[in-house]
Amino acid sequence: MEIRRKYWKPKLNDLCPCGSGGKYKGCCWNRLPGFDIGKAYTAACKDKKFGRATVAARADITQYTIWHRTNTAPMLHIGEPIEPLLRIDVNALREYVDRLSWLYYNNGKWTVWPATLERLSANIDHEWWQKKIIYQRAVMHLAPGGSRSKARQELARLGPITPAEDDIEILQIFIDLELRNASFSERTAFFERLLDLDESPESQIQYRGGKAIDLLLHGDPKAAKTQLRDLLDEYRNDDVLSPFARQKIYDVQETLGAITDDDVLLRETAAELSAEMQDDIWTDQGRSNLYFQMGDCYRYAREWELSIGAYEAAIVLNGGPLCQIHLAECLLYQREIGKAVRQIEGVPIEDLDEPGMMDFIFTYSAVSIWSEKVEMLEKARCWLKALEASEPLFNARRLDLLVRVTETAAKGTATTEAKEDSAPEGGVAGASRALLLQPNFFGIGINLNEIIERFSARKKKTQLAIEHHDTLDEEADDDKT
Repeated sequence: MEIRRKYWKPKLNDLCPCGSGGKYKGCCWNRLPGFDIGKAYTAACKDKKFGRATVAARADITQYTIWHRTNTAPMLHIGEPIEPLLRIDVNALREYVDRLSWLYYNNGKWTVWPATLERLSANIDHEWWQKKIIYQRAVMHLAPGGSRSKARQELARLGPITPAEDDIEILQIFIDLELRNASFSERTAFFERLLDLDESPESQIQYRGGKAIDLLLHGDPKAAKTQLRDLLDEYRNDDVLSPFARQKIYDVQETLGAITDDDVLLRETAAELSAEMQDDIWTDQGRSNLYFQMGDCYRYAREWELSIGAYEAAIVLNGGPLCQIHLAECLLYQREIGKAVRQIEGVPIEDLDEPGMMDFIFTYSAVSIWSEKVEMLEKARCWLKALEASEPLFNARRLDLLVRVTETAAKGTATTEAKEDSAPEGGVAGASRALLLQPNFFGIGINLNEIIERFSARKKKTQLAIEHHDTLDEEADDDKT
């Protein structure tokens, strides 16, 4: 059946489809890019003209919404089988909304993003688009200073999520928010589903690494080591990996070095991280992350002075509370007990997620044993009793520390055995690194041009969406008014 499509466009006094809240005539009306969509945004970003980039990103959203409502939406309402085309529209418009969200976040407009999302929810009248809006709302709460519990509440609006889910982003955020306390078999099923859907190096490294760590935590170190070595064999010498993927490979190297007690690999990884920092793509936050990772490598290699230096450098660059926790651990191993006490007591625990809190409690407990401070021992005992650690490895650690803390508090002094058990050769804390499986929704501290390149990596799919509307618009041109 031949379908005549009328070119859709907003009325001048309608709200602009870009989500700004302004009228179309005063917003995107005279800025539509046509088939040059995306070019003005990219040029403005490269010139660091962020206000201009925001205007261009809004115009791109409006342009694609016009294409969708002209070409795809009419077929939706008459029951035409157009699922592939609809999927293209949903994913392409989501790409343009992603760009706008990044600009809002980095340009101090984050407080108005919820209202913007509410207006954008009307751009495509289909449940697939509503899922993307819910996803954006959940991600919004994962930004620094956000609330994971609120992100969970948003995600719950989607109903039960199973390994049959075919939306990669929904699977990623579900793994981050909800899978930590799932069974081993459930976690494996979700990891395998995501790996089947997303062949990008970033996802392959991250979630194959996640599967390996799960094996380790559930008592199969041999299989974990094999999987981690396979990842390194496949990706370590890949010269075209993005910085995102390289950072994940460093995670794999660090993990393998730690569980095999391979000091050579750990020192090599620290040296590679140091060389990585010479690249000008990294922001201060990115360099802080790299220093933190260097500190971890040196800590696992028992190079305490080097690890202390790396963590202190990370803190100078506004490193988070995990830097303080691991710095306290290193000071403990250096037997600088007073400094370790001051460092661990100064950690802002309200900023910690669940694995970070576990690391804090383990380190705090060890420091309390060595310091023999009654107040610290009592706090440690309460925290250890309340801590829920579903992974067998960490639950065993929790119980060991609880015994030693209780024993030290009762005796008023720490035995040699209590001190040795609280500060084992393998290190005090490790939950935050072992459970670091979540996607990096807000990047890892990479400068703007790399962000642009990351979006450009998906250029082929976006170009397909543009060509799809280029073809259909030929039919609609005669009906423009």
